Amino acid sequence: MSQLRQLKQTIDGLAQQSKAMGMQLAAFKSKFGQASAQVQATIGGSTQRKDQEVVAAISQAQQRVDAAAQALDEAARIATAYGQSL
Repeated sequence: MSQLRQLKQTIDGLAQQSKAMGMQLAAFKSKFGQASAQVQATIGGSTQRKDQEVVAAISQAQQRVDAAAQALDEAARIATAYGQSL
């Protein structure tokens, strides 16, 4: 198998895996968002430092999951375009 064909297969596989993982993260984000909304509704107005730390950590985690999902989608898009150009 030529190196170009092998590269194309590797790129295509990477694109598919990135897309699949992005979809899994999107599903996780939805479930995580529901759970975090419950936690925030329960302790969000608290002035306790520990409660505020939990709310902040959950919020930060949501942002990072969202960023990871977006990065995987972008990687899949770029890898697919590159693979098609080979």
